Amino acid sequence: MLESWDPSGVVGRRVITVLGALYVGAGSSISFTPVATDWTLGIDFTIFTLLAGPGLVLLYVGYWLPRTEIRSELFSSVAKWCLGGMVAMLGILLFIYLVARNTPSVGGMLILTALGSLSGLGMGFNDAQAETRALNADEQRREAERYGKELERYETIVETVNDGIFVIDEDDYFIHVNEAYAEIVGYDREELLGSHTSLVVVRGLNDLSNELQHELLADDSDTKTYDAILETAAGEMLDIEATVAGLPKQTGSGQDLVGVVRDVTERNERERQLERQNQRLDSFASMVAHELRNPLMIGQMYCNELPDDAAPVAVDYITESFDRIDDIIDVLLVVTQGYETVPESTPVSLADTARNAWNKVDPADATLAVSIDDTISADETYVEHLFRNLFENAVEHGGADVTVTVGALPTGFYVADDGPGIPAADRETVFEMGYTTASGHGGMGLGLAFVNELADVYGWSCSLTDSADGGAQFEFTDVIETEAVAD
Repeated sequence: MLESWDPSGVVGRRVITVLGALYVGAGSSISFTPVATDWTLGIDFTIFTLLAGPGLVLLYVGYWLPRTEIRSELFSSVAKWCLGGMVAMLGILLFIYLVARNTPSVGGMLILTALGSLSGLGMGFNDAQAETRALNADEQRREAERYGKELERYETIVETVNDGIFVIDEDDYFIHVNEAYAEIVGYDREELLGSHTSLVVVRGLNDLSNELQHELLADDSDTKTYDAILETAAGEMLDIEATVAGLPKQTGSGQDLVGVVRDVTERNERERQLERQNQRLDSFASMVAHELRNPLMIGQMYCNELPDDAAPVAVDYITESFDRIDDIIDVLLVVTQGYETVPESTPVSLADTARNAWNKVDPADATLAVSIDDTISADETYVEHLFRNLFENAVEHGGADVTVTVGALPTGFYVADDGPGIPAADRETVFEMGYTTASGHGGMGLGLAFVNELADVYGWSCSLTDSADGGAQFEFTDVIETEAVAD
């Protein structure tokens, strides 16, 4: 079939156009050639009309065919009918010749075949129209089936997800809810469909709906997330988190909204419980610090009043212990209360503060190398605590002869050692409160937690990596520098 190798219809149109041109040319030539010298003007015009007329119709149809509803792949079918009509007429003429031995004239043969082609064109055009309608109907049926399967697929997805899904119209009435949403609010789906959202929404959607719709109308692809309170059929109040988006508008209707709802009641309760626990922890830490500082101050006062010859070694140990307890109280307050306990910042020399902290650690065979002379804005006491905790950590894990380096970074400083380092898998957990590898030696897991918390209080970035010697390197960046401390 012609249409099987002419899907674009170009060949079919050319066949029809060529036939039309041939008949128009034949009509012109026969009417004005010597063959027709004995014909009258009326006969000439009649022959020209009967030949050129169908030709002009064929030419016009060849030009006009793409503008009809007929599919392009059926143009060749129309051309086939034209050729079929012409061949059928030639067959009739041949039959007449065989039966009556009557040979038709050239003009008569051309006229009859032209009329046959015109008849074939009419039948082919009607046939192509019918086939086009049939193909369109079949495509619409397949598209409807595909859409039905897609709709069934999406409905299955909507019903399978654990989160509640709803669709409301511009007046806030439910037009669709999935089973999960019905289970969340405790109503049957039939009760919800057609009901106003105020049936279940206590606070949230009713208050924000108009504002949400105006925002979503501006951008159909935009989504909004909000918190609301739902009242179930049993009267229970639920905290929910909903993500809402606008659906494509349909002709003659307003903006529908689709929302995905998640019950966050338990999560919010856990957060509130955690906040209460943190408040109790802060209060407890403040109380412990207050209760410890009073006897600590008394002990330090009496220790300072002891005579110089009263067991000086013991006095030094007691004094150092009191100082250490004082440091632990500071660390505890920073870890539990953060910024609230840190006094106002002043210029702090990193080199001097590092050396002071090293002297308090007083490692026998370890070495401190300071290659920084920057001055930062912080509290000297807490920065000294930071260095002391890092130095003690280096000596404890790097050995008695460890070398510790305090150096400069483009926007901060670092503390590095040449010990065994810290495995990459543990570099996040070492900063957690309570994490320690020295619990058998009195370690409480506060040192590095304090370091990380203090960095966070000052807005520094704290990270842990490998040092140049393969040990641990604690880096502090985004540190605010000040002018050098006056001598």
